[in-house]
Amino acid sequence: MKNAVDVEWSFRRFGAHGKSLPEIIRSTLSDCHNEHADGQALIKSKHKRSYGQVSYTVQERLEEAVAGLEGVEFKRPGRGKPKVLVVNGTALVAWRYSRVATADLSQQKYGTSDSRIGTFSMPVGPSQGMLDLGDGARATLTREEIELVDALQELDGSESLKHHPVVVVAYASSHQALHHAVWADAQLDEDGTLILQNAQELFHADSVDAAAKAEPRGFDSEPRRGLNLMPKEASGS
Repeated sequence: MKNAVDVEWSFRRFGAHGKSLPEIIRSTLSDCHNEHADGQALIKSKHKRSYGQVSYTVQERLEEAVAGLEGVEFKRPGRGKPKVLVVNGTALVAWRYSRVATADLSQQKYGTSDSRIGTFSMPVGPSQGMLDLGDGARATLTREEIELVDALQELDGSESLKHHPVVVVAYASSHQALHHAVWADAQLDEDGTLILQNAQELFHADSVDAAAKAEPRGFDSEPRRGLNLMPKEASGS
């Protein structure tokens, strides 16, 4: 797994937004978890779930951060299904896969609902496209970066896609802290786990700090239904 974001990879998936997206995601994850940790500290109730799920806050903040930008749209994988963020034709999904820092991402099931499964079969249709208004994401790029984005877009434009490719931002966290976050090209395996390729680390808490914040049973530690996790060989990169 790479320890730094591959800019060319990011440009290829997200166009001109590929430069700013990693920092937007990092700051969103960090800010949301800090806010939840601060709020949790104020709660006296033993029932920790009263402060809510940080995953909902992350999703809302990420959508707010990019809503209205060129090439950004929201699509539903089916009637009545939750909307999915699509940037430059690539579906971008944030997924809190575990409360525990040591959890094996390759063994966690993502495909636990029709809406999640449907994310991987959203048909490509009319979209806003990448507009150059002169004051958008392209304005933050160097001339060399703009040339790279244009070359990659022209190359990828020759490919005919039936469905939106998916990039998953997978993160592990407790109500105390964010442990780890990666993003990667994702495909859904038959057992509901994800096949991840080109995985790149976005965040990793200091190992000593993470150990000091061992996970107690908290507001989000109730058992999950229907996961039926089974060991399997890691199929990601």
